[in-house]
Amino acid sequence: MLFRDRSRTATTEQPYGSSTSSQIEEWSAGALMDQASTPDTTTPYALPGEAQVPMVPSPMEGSLMPDISSPDASPKMQTRAPIFIPSTGKKSTGSLRPPRGRGLVINIGVAVVLLVVVIGALVAVLPAGNGQASALGKLFNPTQSMVQSKKNDTALIQAQSATATAVTQDGYDAGNQIYAGVTSAPSTTVITASDTGSLNRFFYGQCTYWANMRYHQLTGHWVPWLGNAGDWAYQAPAYGWKTSSVPNPNGPSIIVLAPYTQGAGSYGHVAVVETGVSNPYNGVSTSNWNWNGHWASEDWVTFYPGAGITFVWFPGA
Repeated sequence: MLFRDRSRTATTEQPYGSSTSSQIEEWSAGALMDQASTPDTTTPYALPGEAQVPMVPSPMEGSLMPDISSPDASPKMQTRAPIFIPSTGKKSTGSLRPPRGRGLVINIGVAVVLLVVVIGALVAVLPAGNGQASALGKLFNPTQSMVQSKKNDTALIQAQSATATAVTQDGYDAGNQIYAGVTSAPSTTVITASDTGSLNRFFYGQCTYWANMRYHQLTGHWVPWLGNAGDWAYQAPAYGWKTSSVPNPNGPSIIVLAPYTQGAGSYGHVAVVETGVSNPYNGVSTSNWNWNGHWASEDWVTFYPGAGITFVWFPGA
């Protein structure tokens, strides 16, 4: 596209066809120069039919051109001033090398630890004979011994607890026995030579033990049979003792409760009648052990004659 330079005035305006050859060459050279230069956006477009006046670029100012002959023609890079960081005076917190001479000590320590580990492994895997672990094996394998001991102790405690619960049920008596976890007769109990084997025939702490001991205190007679409390009503006649549905009107007697009678347990219950024999149907007052789980402890309880109740005593007592 051709632009018109309004700063210049054409001397002649002739149609393209009537231009001379010199004018055409001058116009062509100007047109080529205009195409190579950057167009001036402020110059209006040439109207159709107007002469296309070539544009000649204006020369650049010398002040804007760099002087390539000067050694300082290339721009210099700006350098920053050095920054001084003062020291804090603190020592480095990095890892410190051990003092000289400790390397040998560390090596010896590591060697000793490795030796102990190897010896422990050998002792743990080598058999000791007769199925028994050696002392060194126990020393180097304490965890296994601890776990085994804990398991055994737990099983033993559970077994003892179950046994104690069973044998301390009211009225149960398998004779003179000692069970772990169950209170036994105190060592301060004094038994005469003539009574040896009579008091201790029963299970200490049970109602049977108390009935035998207390009846002997009141009458001087021991109970000659053994067994659970509920069985006393059937064994008394076999040993010549009196049985009745009411207490002995002339002296002490033992009351026998059948299982599940007036609060008794599955093994029955026995007690010693203390008062109320004159009018027993109003209730008789009795002394007891192991009533309501009060092991080897005395309680006073009132019972009444009726179904499942039997009174026994030594003839003539």
